[in-house]
This record gives sequence, C-alpha cells and structure tokens, in this order.
Amino acid sequence: MINSSEFLDFLREKGFSFATGVPCSYFSRMIDEFENLKAISYIPATREDEAVGIASGIAFGGARAFVIMQNSGYATIGDALTSLAQLYKLPMLLIVSWRGLEPDRDFPEHSLMGEVTEDTLVGYHVPYWEMKEEDWQETIELALTEMDETSRPVALLVKQGVL
Repeated sequence: MINSSEFLDFLREKGFSFATGVPCSYFSRMIDEFENLKAISYIPATREDEAVGIASGIAFGGARAFVIMQNSGYATIGDALTSLAQLYKLPMLLIVSWRGLEPDRDFPEHSLMGEVTEDTLVGYHVPYWEMKEEDWQETIELALTEMDETSRPVALLVKQGVL
C-alpha cells in the first residue's frame, strides 16, 4: 500500500495545492492525512460534478487541483467535464477508485460500473492510467505530462488496497 503522506507530498511537490472530491473508503487514509498536511487544502464536495466545478475554478485561478471520487461517481461528471473542464482546457488530475472488480464485488451497485469504467473514460476522451503500488510515481509523472501538454483532465484508476 502506498503511504498516504508520501503520496500527498509527491503531489504537493508537483504543484498541487488543492484537492476536492467526495470521500471513498479506498481513500480514507489519504483523506485523514489532509488534516496533517497544511500544504494541500482539501475542499469537500457533495457530488462529483461539484468537485469538478471546484477544481475548474481553481484551475481558472492558476493553481493545481486534484479530484478524488469513486468510479460510480465518475458517471455523474459528464456535463461538468465536457462543458467546463474540457471545453476550457482546464488541467486537473482525477483520482478514481476502481470499485466493482473481481474479487472486490463489495456492493452490487458497483459491479456494472466496475466493468464500464474504462469505456466511460475513453468515451469522454479522458486519458487514464492504472496506478499500482510498484510504479505509482512514474505513473503519476506520465499522467501529469499528458495533463500539462494537453491542458485537459487526466485520470488515475486506483484499485482497493493501493492507496
């Protein structure tokens, strides 16, 4: 498992000063760590599309933000993603928990979304990478290079137990 403090320090070093999103149990350690790390301000959101709106405002202001969400919540961000973040070329990092996979069929409602997560990312033209414990820093570097070069949202998919 990736150490949450080390993960957030890495993102801070990459220029991220804000985070927003809707809590997910996969990210509970990271969310707890926001209280200890003052260099990244966490702005809780009530819905995932609201989080994309918050991150968009931060990007308009010239700062960097990342968004945390479940993959089931990713299904709700279509309008905010396409008519705001992508239209105005607002770079942001989406950190998406990848629920509903074997053997992690924790709740029935996650099963379908687990199967179609990659298809929805492709459908919305969001480049994505699976973040794994053994090469997470390199994966983030690839994602951020794409984000910076294209000025658009990119996503990291995170399976249970990775972060």
